[in-house]
Amino acid sequence: MLRCDFCGADTDIVKRVAIDKDYDRLTVRHVKRYACKACSEKKEQERQERLKAASTEGRKA
Repeated sequence: MLRCDFCGADTDIVKRVAIDKDYDRLTVRHVKRYACKACSEKKEQERQERLKAASTEGRKA
């Protein structure tokens, strides 16, 4: 059994989640965090919302 690093739930499957705004896996060391399906989907939704907001701000400028 595995444990989600975000909500602490026990789960059979986890995904690695990169949530840093300026994530650079090649040159910057990051703590590896793993998410259950629900937390992974939540983080992906948050990422999509940030991208959408950034593109909207870019069009206003």
